[in-house]
Amino acid sequence: MSKTRSRLSTPTLVAVLAVAAAGSASAEAVRLPAKQAALSADHFHAHARVIDDPLDIETVVSTERGFQTGKGLFREPTNDNHLRAVVDKRSGATRFEVRQTLTYPGPVRRYGEVSYQSARWPVAAPLNRIRDNAGHCFLFEAPEVCREEVAFDISESELRRAAAAPDAWGFKFKSDTGHEHRAAITPAEIAGLLKAVDAYRRDLPAIQAQADTVTGG
Repeated sequence: MSKTRSRLSTPTLVAVLAVAAAGSASAEAVRLPAKQAALSADHFHAHARVIDDPLDIETVVSTERGFQTGKGLFREPTNDNHLRAVVDKRSGATRFEVRQTLTYPGPVRRYGEVSYQSARWPVAAPLNRIRDNAGHCFLFEAPEVCREEVAFDISESELRRAAAAPDAWGFKFKSDTGHEHRAAITPAEIAGLLKAVDAYRRDLPAIQAQADTVTGG
């Protein structure tokens, strides 16, 4: 019995691998709603919510109202995400976070880690659990959609890099049960938040004092 061996030339093999890699990347890309992808940085800046309580030393700036996919009578969010900035009024120091709502059939998954794109390699980080409906999320008895709200911290420098990128900034949530959920935020939303934060910080006394010192005012 003779055996036939098939060989691929180097150029052909390279082309096949390139197509396979492109197909894999395409399959993993997050498809955002066309309406969301079309929104501008000015839109997110205009819809940024500034929560400034006189009795708090920190002010929250949020893009939550910029785009929501809420469905049903009460327009509960499905798998929405948004950005939040928490600004210290005394110094202007700011921390940033991504908040994500995850909805899925039971049982509860308890997502605990996120992996997000950075300038070079993906970065893995723990999730902060905000809330969930684990007590009402069952598999067989009167099933209710499971809902988790989680958050993770992100640096300002990383956000500014993502805001200047041509494509949406992607990240992936992981649970100990092996489930994964991919999501993304558009550069326009990131730029809109940063614009709102910059405008708020410019008016803070500490920031104005620093500017006066630099300019000799």
